[in-house]
Amino acid sequence: MIFSFSRLNLYEQCPYRFYNKYILGKQEPVTQPLALGKAVHKAIEDKIKGVPHDEAVLNGYAEADFHEDINQDDISALVNKAPIHPNMGETEIYFKLPLSTEKDVPLIQGYIDLYQPNGSITDWKTNRIPYDVLDSRQVALYSWVISQLKGLDFVEGSYFFLRFRKRSSNIFTYEDMDQARQWALTTANEINNKLELLEIFTDETLKLFQAEPSRLCGHCPFAWECINNNSFIKTLHGN
Repeated sequence: MIFSFSRLNLYEQCPYRFYNKYILGKQEPVTQPLALGKAVHKAIEDKIKGVPHDEAVLNGYAEADFHEDINQDDISALVNKAPIHPNMGETEIYFKLPLSTEKDVPLIQGYIDLYQPNGSITDWKTNRIPYDVLDSRQVALYSWVISQLKGLDFVEGSYFFLRFRKRSSNIFTYEDMDQARQWALTTANEINNKLELLEIFTDETLKLFQAEPSRLCGHCPFAWECINNNSFIKTLHGN
């Protein structure tokens, strides 16, 4: 398996949901926030590449498959809040890197929204609630990635919350970035070890990939299945 931040983060939040989505390949519905985020990212990317605003917004709408719960006005309003101009940097940089220099180590892949020549990266967020860049390992991990690609000793990494025109930034040192890399490597190795055990102990899925009840259960498409399959969750719900 090739890993990504979202895969590792989902596993950390709830191994059971991770197993359903990425091992069993069960589909999750494309929600309004996901569709809007996808559309806005595409539109911002196009505008930085010099595409006119209205055309970029339409391209974003198409990128989200014209999702019924979003419209071009929603996309346009958020794109207009992005502090961007044409050719300000490299957009949507795809990466796939080994998480250490050893042989046969897990690979991490993903996209960096914006890299600027001053050694900074930005990740656009359409969230309704902003949070600190250090509340997540994403930007630290992506800073490590760009440091490998560009030969940088430190990286300024930011979330930019479009709804609020609010930036949360941090200067990530070598130690900060390596700590994020170590987290990714350790988590990926843990997942791979569990998958190897599952090949031997085929009936131990619920023990190896346990459910982690939290507020996130309210948005999980596997919630009812999870309650039915996990006796301790039934107890929590008074069944």
